[in-house]
Amino acid sequence: MKKCFVQIIICLILVSCQKKETVSKNLPTKIEDKVVSEKKYEFDKNSVFGVYQLTDKDFAICIPVQFDNRDLPLSKEYEDFLKKDSLPWIYGKDMKDYKYYDTLHIDRLIYNKRFENVFRKKMKDSLFVYGTKSGQLCKIKKVVFQSNDCGNDYIAYILDFNQKISGNPLIASEKEIPLNYNNDNSLINPKIKKFATKESTETMYGVGKYNPIIFSNYNNLYFTYYDDFKWYNKDSGSDCQFPERAVFEVDSQGKIKTLWSSEMDLLGLPCL
Repeated sequence: MKKCFVQIIICLILVSCQKKETVSKNLPTKIEDKVVSEKKYEFDKNSVFGVYQLTDKDFAICIPVQFDNRDLPLSKEYEDFLKKDSLPWIYGKDMKDYKYYDTLHIDRLIYNKRFENVFRKKMKDSLFVYGTKSGQLCKIKKVVFQSNDCGNDYIAYILDFNQKISGNPLIASEKEIPLNYNNDNSLINPKIKKFATKESTETMYGVGKYNPIIFSNYNNLYFTYYDDFKWYNKDSGSDCQFPERAVFEVDSQGKIKTLWSSEMDLLGLPCL
């Protein structure tokens, strides 16, 4: 009897462990600083993407796309798909099987199953996502898009990002980046700001006070963001019209070079 009781207890413990393990696999995984710091990394601008908050609960990789703009990745595929599918709202038809995913926030997000099937294949299923506090491994939950009369459209890859772990989302990468969140970048930040302000879209067209902030670095590569993280809410009164993420390289002589940047056009430049 005692032996049988012990066996039952052991079985219950094993089942409990299996449940805990299953739950943990479904959660975004935080990237540990100790492990990351030992890895080597070579920056590749084609494997890094801007991540933005689009609704109260949605954080997404946003890929800008425009008709007749071959300089923007995925623009041709986007244009070909929508022309072939005959955009119902452009041709005065009903929405057919297009559905609004969200209409309450800054942009009207649209979902279509065929669209998702095509463009989900253009992005890896899992990516390393870095925020203001740390990084985590995320998966793509859904693919939607934004389309308007101005043509500043974008494809949004919604992530299972946990804001409590990493803070506000900033960039996603196909490769793990050994970022250092502990360095004091207060001396280099003003220099990068002075350099970047010259070409800032916010400075040229927006009304916000452009202020790029270094959130992390890897050796002489500095990762920055310009964002108040309020603009997704239409009633927030945000002045940020071109939220941005960027990577700058600073050589041994102090010369600064922009390696990559991503921004959202909330003003609608094509309409100006």
